[in-house]
Amino acid sequence: MLLELHSHSWYSKGSILGEENTVSPIEMVKEARRRGLSGIAITDHNNFKSWESLKKLKFDDFVVIPGEEVSTLQGHLLTLGITEEIKPKQDVLETIDKVHQQGGITIAPHPFDIAKEGIRDFSKFTDVIEVFNSMSLDKFANLRAKRFAVKFGKPMSVGTDAHQKSWIGRSITQVNSYPDIDSVLEEIMSGNTQLKKQHLSVKEMTDWYLTRLNRNYDSALKHIDINYGLFKRGLTKNLMKFSGKETFFSRGLVSSLSYFSLTFSIIYSFFVNFPRCLA
Repeated sequence: MLLELHSHSWYSKGSILGEENTVSPIEMVKEARRRGLSGIAITDHNNFKSWESLKKLKFDDFVVIPGEEVSTLQGHLLTLGITEEIKPKQDVLETIDKVHQQGGITIAPHPFDIAKEGIRDFSKFTDVIEVFNSMSLDKFANLRAKRFAVKFGKPMSVGTDAHQKSWIGRSITQVNSYPDIDSVLEEIMSGNTQLKKQHLSVKEMTDWYLTRLNRNYDSALKHIDINYGLFKRGLTKNLMKFSGKETFFSRGLVSSLSYFSLTFSIIYSFFVNFPRCLA
């Protein structure tokens, strides 16, 4: 079975930039089936609404796994196989315990991402570690996650972290299982998985980010002015200014700024994550 274990629908919302996706849970399922996958977990941020709209769907050859990406006090935590919404802003260990009480499993997503949204060393307390996230273009965050999983003998998974319908299926966790929730979760927990990994492109990431910024232009500018440093503030505003303008100059500038930002991220991640990969 080919599984997308980390994705988001229009129920995932950011506090500043609104919807992280504009596609319904049902459309995400349809796209996963169209792409030849065997199952999907829609893990929206801090809500369980997707499962409410999907739980009545029945397939002989496809499984929809209930899930949620919970913002704990220490960072993000993926939950699969739960039956009720898990509230955010609780200690990660308490959250893990509540997931287990519901018969679910926990995955540490992007544990060492440079945005500092992962739970980092607390990953050793989860059931599974996501060792590759398609959005982690800096490379070293994923490398450190894999080394950490090996060190602590943790089962491994991968996830696209799909925030667009077109992203589904870039990173796939393959298991040998029957198409039902319990069997799939058991196989993931066993560690008997094959991992198919692919990064998103810089253009895909940039387009998604700028679309959200421009869709919430005024609130985004206010947030940037208050929270970003001089360099990042200037870079982001220039990206917003020239995005969507179909000229050779604007397309070239947006592309150049995007790759410049990626280069900075790679350098930063190298110094933060790479030394720990060697430990």
